[in-house]
Amino acid sequence: VEGDRFTAYPHLSLPMQGAAWFVTPKVGVHYRQYSLDRPDTRSQRDLATSINSSVPIVSIDSGLLFERETNVFDRDYTQTLEPRLFYLNVPYRNQEEIPLFDTSRYDVGFAQIFAENRYSGKDRIGDANDLTAAVTTRFIESDTGVERLRALIGQRYYFSDQKVGLNNQESLRESGR
Repeated sequence: VEGDRFTAYPHLSLPMQGAAWFVTPKVGVHYRQYSLDRPDTRSQRDLATSINSSVPIVSIDSGLLFERETNVFDRDYTQTLEPRLFYLNVPYRNQEEIPLFDTSRYDVGFAQIFAENRYSGKDRIGDANDLTAAVTTRFIESDTGVERLRALIGQRYYFSDQKVGLNNQESLRESGR
């Protein structure tokens, strides 16, 4: 399959923050338009040559910052405790007719649990109804400001099964069918 793709992700966010907290609500619509040249294959059903897809995305990212002075091995540090919550809601949209030009799954990593999409590229927008809870702690030298240790732990909680996959088999496996 060859073709052209146009994507746009207009969004609005309202970052609010204080000295020890932040809240960022965000709403947007991920829009994709495809103009495709599909090969003439008699074994497959007729596939669309023009596809439009829009997916609304809503998220709320929030966190707190606590600090305390501490002494470890006769060195003065500022220790932080930084809890964070990230809620994401993306409704399901059937995307099986859309070809995969540059999309794959992200590797599992700490940054990805705060991402709006579990896929790289623009050909799949994963559905979601998730809450991510995480906490970070840091040890920062009081006299130099050098961060000597950072530890993070987090968990994503799924409120509904994920349906969007890279192909039909993955979609069924992810939803537990």
